[in-house]
Amino acid sequence: MVDVLVLGSGVAGLSTAIHAARSGLEVVVLTKGDLAHSATRYAQGGVAAALDAPDSPELHFEDTIGAGAGLCDEDAVRVMVTDGPGRVRELVALGAEFDSADGAFARAREGGHSVARVVHAGGDATGAEVERTLVDGVRATATDVRERWFATALVVEHGRVVGVRGFDDAGTEAEVRGRHTVLATGGAGQLYAVTTNPALSTGDGIAIARQAGAALADMEFMQFHPTALHHPAMPRPLLSEALRGEGAVLRDHNGHRFMPDEHPLGDLAPRDVVARAITSRCIDHRVEHLWLDATSIPDFGTRFPTIWRACRQVGLDPSIDWLPVAPAAHYLSGGVCADLDGATTIPGLWAVGEVACSGVHGANRLASNSLLDGLVFGPRAVEAIVRGKDSPDATGTLRGIRLDATPSKPVAPGTSAEPAALRTRLQAVMTSDAGVLRDESSLARAAAVVAEIAASAAGSRGDDPAVHEVRNLASVADALIAAASARTESRGTHARLDHPRTDSALEGRFVLTGTPRPEFVPLAARTAAR
Repeated sequence: MVDVLVLGSGVAGLSTAIHAARSGLEVVVLTKGDLAHSATRYAQGGVAAALDAPDSPELHFEDTIGAGAGLCDEDAVRVMVTDGPGRVRELVALGAEFDSADGAFARAREGGHSVARVVHAGGDATGAEVERTLVDGVRATATDVRERWFATALVVEHGRVVGVRGFDDAGTEAEVRGRHTVLATGGAGQLYAVTTNPALSTGDGIAIARQAGAALADMEFMQFHPTALHHPAMPRPLLSEALRGEGAVLRDHNGHRFMPDEHPLGDLAPRDVVARAITSRCIDHRVEHLWLDATSIPDFGTRFPTIWRACRQVGLDPSIDWLPVAPAAHYLSGGVCADLDGATTIPGLWAVGEVACSGVHGANRLASNSLLDGLVFGPRAVEAIVRGKDSPDATGTLRGIRLDATPSKPVAPGTSAEPAALRTRLQAVMTSDAGVLRDESSLARAAAVVAEIAASAAGSRGDDPAVHEVRNLASVADALIAAASARTESRGTHARLDHPRTDSALEGRFVLTGTPRPEFVPLAARTAAR
């Protein structure tokens, strides 16, 4: 049995592995694909951190709280913005090369930020540089890395997680044990037909944690990136928010610049506002996309080489062409409930990064806080393990939540079907009925279809990883729909057409703890983080 078992090889998992190895712990990393292939690679914008004056952690705190629409955990946000600058500098010391200007970090401003604080690499290739740096860092340690290893269930003994079961790279069923298991498996963008996430983002960590009885929260808050390039390529190429920070503007089908009509920040409004505005106009005018006009940006190909190449590959020239854009599923703000150290409601199980509901994102993640989240909370979990922590505390999103596990009931099997067909059907109904805009009837339709898909997947062969992916997607979709149905208001990335206003009585989290319906937990009084 190893000391620390890490599931996932994105920014959160790799940061965890490096710090655990440097702390003298025996570490195994299990990754579903290749070590250097995760959603981290696709992050274009950068890392948000208050590195120097006139910026400050307090300003970053206020911007994050503002974007989170009243549901951020203030203690968790303060941990992230306070520890963040040091973690970014650690990354630089590890070898990351961020863009510079006049001997200092070059910074961009993105939607929801009051100042330019987002550091980037290669213009718009920050995720790739962060991933390269961390992969090199892991390979420089004694970490045991096992690629193409698909975890299908947590091993729970005497109320404690002691490892995982799944398929190794040869497709053989196997088990790996660890004193501490850290979920860093990322999100679930593959719930939707159009996403910026890679094909492996099927919510596996959330699903197996739910199956074992870990509490989930904020599942209704799927963030849709408002400006994905409208093109058949999948995952959808991102047109980074940094473009709008450099002067690009959104235009409707008539060429009208519409965002100043929607929000005081205009084209730099928070992502949820922009995604809703684009979606509403697409529906009203029966069009599939709107336009991003970036023709005012000088030296586009030099400043944003990745985006330039993606556009040129489909015959577009950003210096003269308006770029077709539409929202795409991008980031799940909810997930497995974790305290301020990443501990979950099951001893021995930790959750960091997008798989976790740490409270830092609330109802809407602030742009470029995702990489920072992984950089901060992965190492923080290791520090807690090193000092002997073994059970969760009532801090962060665990404040007010029952700290015991209730395993979810298994789905009764139905008639089996091909997993590819089931996955396509699930993505279609989630996109049409539980996407950017939703209401009671659409969510009920989605729930019925997802239940059928879950039953079909339960009756399909258990030795096929593709079947397990569908089961996981169905479990996460069920949780998302349940929370979205319960939240009878519009808040952050959750927009209910039948409840368009925000309800102050719903300032809290909908928590799933093994019961069919989520429990509402009001935000408790904040306490200072340790």
